[in-house]
Amino acid sequence: MQSEAINIDPKTRYLIKTLSRTHRKDYENYVINAIWHRLGNPNLEVVSQQFVSDTYKKSGRSHFFIDLYFPSLNLGIECDEAYHADSGQAVRDQQREVRIFDVLYKISADNYEAIHIQVTGKFGELEDTITRAVERIQQRILEINPPQWQIETPETYYKNKVTISINDRKGFSSINKTCNVLFAACRNEVAGGASRAYFSLPAFTGTELEGYKLWFPKLAIPVIDEQGNQQLIAATHTGWHNQLSEGGSIIIERNDKNQAYIPDLKKRIVFMKYKDPLGYNEYKFVGIFEHDHIEGGSTYFRRIGEECIILRK
Repeated sequence: MQSEAINIDPKTRYLIKTLSRTHRKDYENYVINAIWHRLGNPNLEVVSQQFVSDTYKKSGRSHFFIDLYFPSLNLGIECDEAYHADSGQAVRDQQREVRIFDVLYKISADNYEAIHIQVTGKFGELEDTITRAVERIQQRILEINPPQWQIETPETYYKNKVTISINDRKGFSSINKTCNVLFAACRNEVAGGASRAYFSLPAFTGTELEGYKLWFPKLAIPVIDEQGNQQLIAATHTGWHNQLSEGGSIIIERNDKNQAYIPDLKKRIVFMKYKDPLGYNEYKFVGIFEHDHIEGGSTYFRRIGEECIILRK
């Protein structure tokens, strides 16, 4: 089974996975797949269950999910079902698990255009609504003329870039891949054995990054639910409970015994470990951090940079 998956084209694999993220919601699944296939445009990037941060709560919520989202158009499809009006179901909807990937790649509700589709009612009415939605998407494509969507490798994505940014939507499959693509490290990328999560590279010597360290922690992300309570999207690793807090500007490091430690005060180029929508581990750049203070048994690191230079051979 594993060898079969490897042979699947990356775009095919992505589409199969993203278009099935609503597999337990029959109505949404029918609508988003109908729209995608009627568009018949494989060059248009699509995301299902896109996490949206609604700062001004125009939707009445601090965040919500778009059933089908087109990033290059900033337009989405939202399916409205009758049971969503039920207060009990509304609460259950609000308690849907938020994946770390979704939060890291969240978008803002500002300037976002939503197409609402009422899925209850007669079949003909639903089909007409889907047809109008497809027509609006096609009109938007003509207005914007978005670039062709391609599934790019990290090597291709960063080939002509001089810096990596926290806004880049491309992660890395391993620590060694990160080091090789961004810092010309020439490390062995063959899987096997454990990799250190905090270290420096010889390639940093004599560059702007001399004295910096690389850090690849598994972090938890705090999310405020609709009742105003904070929930942590897991991650605990080898007795440490590390959080990416305050919109990504602070990392809080704490162990099981609430024992803080004095770090080496090196500036840290940080890549957070997470799972992508295909279920693979990846590492995303979340900024350059430095030690800030110790409080209540926790060590705090403050983000001092949202970009990092890329080293070439």
